[in-house]
Amino acid sequence: MGTQFTFTSTSVMSNLDPTITSVKKSQFYFKILADNARVYTIVSDQSFFGFLDLIYVFAFAAIAGLTNRTPISYGMCITLLIIWLWTKFNIVKQESILSIRDIGIQVETVYINGRTVSRFIERSKISDIIINEGITMLQVKFYMAIIVEGQDRMVVVFQHLLPKYSILIQVYRGTRSIIFNESEESVENTEGFQSI
Repeated sequence: MGTQFTFTSTSVMSNLDPTITSVKKSQFYFKILADNARVYTIVSDQSFFGFLDLIYVFAFAAIAGLTNRTPISYGMCITLLIIWLWTKFNIVKQESILSIRDIGIQVETVYINGRTVSRFIERSKISDIIINEGITMLQVKFYMAIIVEGQDRMVVVFQHLLPKYSILIQVYRGTRSIIFNESEESVENTEGFQSI
């Protein structure tokens, strides 16, 4: 039997390009599953259609209406449509981390079209769990990563939704307490509003 907590907030985040900023409403959930497992989940409430989609529709209409009906104009319209669909189906809806004592960690990403990508890392291959900072041209973003033995790349947790530092600290402490049997400050003390 587990305990579940929910936090809702609005945050300003940048997904890929640090110069494009959008307001997203996100929810942070964590569930304590007895003493040997925890699940931390961030759910984005980003809508399927937004302001950039409106610009895309105008560009599509301009190309279709202002050009002659030639194979090149049809090709440009089809290319725009394919690019738009590709970007829409790559919107991340949810990211989560499940840590189970003596077994390992599962990192999962769910896209808006329902596609799920999961990765499991065995406990014996986990060297460390860290919080690091990435610097872009305009801002510093903190991220949590798992260092895996024998691999030259870290596994970044919540790499698409990038929660704020206060949430990462909570996930970091809880995950380390499960995986490395470290003591942590009580998670139950963090009830209330959390900014993501």
